[in-house]
Amino acid sequence: MWCAFHHPDISLPLVRRRIGQELLETLEFLGDMSLHHMHAVMRNETAPDNKARNRAINRLAKQGLTVVRQGLDTPLLAISEVGEESLPDYARPERWWNRKWNGIWYLLVFDVPEIDRAYRNTLRAFLKRMRLGCFQKSVWITPHDIRPEYADLEEAAAVDAFACLFEAKTVLGMPSAKVVWESWDMDRLYDIQSRYCGFCTENLDVLRGGVSFGQEELLGLVSVELEAFRSAFLFDPLLPGDLLPRDYKGREAYSLHRKLAEEIRTRLSG
Repeated sequence: MWCAFHHPDISLPLVRRRIGQELLETLEFLGDMSLHHMHAVMRNETAPDNKARNRAINRLAKQGLTVVRQGLDTPLLAISEVGEESLPDYARPERWWNRKWNGIWYLLVFDVPEIDRAYRNTLRAFLKRMRLGCFQKSVWITPHDIRPEYADLEEAAAVDAFACLFEAKTVLGMPSAKVVWESWDMDRLYDIQSRYCGFCTENLDVLRGGVSFGQEELLGLVSVELEAFRSAFLFDPLLPGDLLPRDYKGREAYSLHRKLAEEIRTRLSG
């Protein structure tokens, strides 16, 4: 019934997420939900066990990431302001696109001996979390000012013994567009996000085709859509608008993501 996101000609990233993260992203996507709907949409390979789902819901409430609001007939679960701030960067990419680039590149250079795997793993986690691009083997780059985060990393893990953070207005004299293409796999990102745009467009056509869908079918689409959205943006560096390639598909993909959410919400509340 629904268009599948996976495609044999496109290598998609494997997205692993926790139950709590999926719950928050679902609330951000659909808005306030009854506990019944929340359990239904999470009843998949991520959270097949009812007790596990309940533990996740209670844990998020204790952390202040969700709140309960009274609906017309039943209490509704909603994401709190704290919960919204805890979402992954890709959940609100316009925050990053709308940032003005100051023209400075931040380069993280490191040389970690193989024996010091703990430091290597710590740095790799930092690179992934901050969405740095690999300019050269041990030279990673970003247009975002990561000095505060790097200072925290130095204090917590003493990585300054193996790594240094530099600022540069130019990188080997290259134009900024070439730096972007050298540092991130923009071709692969284009393929994945183009596929996602097609996935959303086809499912929007199905929803608008005049056929009536039950709640179970609509909530099944929510699960498929959120998994596709994560895959489409997992490797997106979320660059400032000044640095985005002309054929960048992220803005179109995010717009379709919001349109699909609105269509599903309208039908669930109808």
